[in-house]
Amino acid sequence: MTLFLSTAFCLTLFASNSILCRAALVIWDMDPLQYTAVRGLSAAAMLAFLCAARLVHGSREHGSVWKQAWQESSWPGALFLFLYMICFSLAYKNIPSAAGTLIINISVQFGMMGWGVLHGLRLSGRQTAGLVMAFAGLLALLSPGLTAPPLGASLLMVVTGLAWGGYSICGRNASSASLATAGNFFRASLAALAAGVAALVLEKPAQPEAYACALAAGGLASALGYILWYVIVPRYSLTGASIIQLSVPLITAALAVIFLSEPVTLRLVLCAVPILGGICLALLSGKPQKRD
Repeated sequence: MTLFLSTAFCLTLFASNSILCRAALVIWDMDPLQYTAVRGLSAAAMLAFLCAARLVHGSREHGSVWKQAWQESSWPGALFLFLYMICFSLAYKNIPSAAGTLIINISVQFGMMGWGVLHGLRLSGRQTAGLVMAFAGLLALLSPGLTAPPLGASLLMVVTGLAWGGYSICGRNASSASLATAGNFFRASLAALAAGVAALVLEKPAQPEAYACALAAGGLASALGYILWYVIVPRYSLTGASIIQLSVPLITAALAVIFLSEPVTLRLVLCAVPILGGICLALLSGKPQKRD
């Protein structure tokens, strides 16, 4: 029961990132650069606090926690992390929460599996069928129509998902996911600070409620959510953990209805079935095999 509740809470934090971003940008009219800056800097500050409080810690034999966090992270990882955050903010100015999360999910899987194929891995027939099914669902979701999400924002969400996939690939050799997360946020805070300076020049000040949403997204939904996930994930198989994350679009849709009054359209429901079903089929088909 403890594992179930912890997992449910963690996935709700992930879904809350979309809800908080939409609330800040749409309801309280915050601009994307400000949101990205506050989210990134507050996440880095929360992770610094967790390191100082030794809630995120490393090995005593390898020096200070700050040194280990820096060594476990990388500049490419930080770049992908910032690209994810800025595209996330830009896209959610114009796309509903659930549709955005759905597009991110499929883009992450395509990006990571595409990277594997380029580096010598061979997909099985079931994996290929799953990805084709998911891609067909994505095309149906983006096809012209009154309830289709805006194409520009959708493409930004695709970049968001690809950036998250790149960030995940950069961290695949880290010995501590928590330390790597902290280090990458520390590095990315430099870009977040630059975004904040640009926002002072280019954007109007936001309402206090919008800043509260951005702070919650960074300090709670991002920093605490990611750290909690890395505590929970060893209790699951890799495939199980990936499949569990497919519930995030469903949780996001429910929260969006409750807090943002966003409708769940028939198109979204019908397209979510092949997208999530296809990703699930690909994940359940085992790891891609090395080419001969």
